Amino acid sequence: MTRLEIVGGIGAGKTTLARVPAEAWSSHVVHEDVLNVPFFSKFYAAPQVYGFEKNISFLLSHADLIRDAAGKGEDLIVCDFALFQDLSYSDIGCSPADADAIEAVYHRLIDRVGYPTLVVHLRCTPDTQLQRIALRGRSQETGIERAYLVDLCAAIDRRLEQLRSEAPGLTVVEIDTDEVDFATNPAAAHTLAGELIASMGSAAQLLPGHAGAAGRQA
Repeated sequence: MTRLEIVGGIGAGKTTLARVPAEAWSSHVVHEDVLNVPFFSKFYAAPQVYGFEKNISFLLSHADLIRDAAGKGEDLIVCDFALFQDLSYSDIGCSPADADAIEAVYHRLIDRVGYPTLVVHLRCTPDTQLQRIALRGRSQETGIERAYLVDLCAAIDRRLEQLRSEAPGLTVVEIDTDEVDFATNPAAAHTLAGELIASMGSAAQLLPGHAGAAGRQA
């Protein structure tokens, strides 16, 4: 199974972008169910109290979603989350002891689900993130501050470098979502799908409808 994971700060456009390759390749999108993850609301009400519980819950939930999709025999899944990003949240929201415990669980889960084939890393400014957070209107996120977003993006960068060292064959594609809105620009979304196919090399041959998608890019 080929797995594409999308990583980025809060409001970077992960769910929006996940639809681009999924539609181009007729593949399955694995969505995180944020509001139903245990301790999500409690964390935003008391982050110093529920950091460990929230982060371990997201990690377990994400791994379970991947295993469920793999169990359905999908050739390709597109995740609007990245398993390693859960470590980034624990880096800035947990004590060192709690972060170490979460990382230990992460590595046990990687033994089960493996590393992704491709990671798409979304970047945008904190100001853009704050605008998008306000637009989607989740009450739990109203207190998010700019400094938190900056710290999270820095933690993602560090963890992505760690992932590169642990999975040498990993392909990483960087995208600035300040510059292009894939939700309202079909041409840009179409071009991106072709670029992602090219970046995957031989793994792209496993994609559903790959030949058709490649032909549309020619």
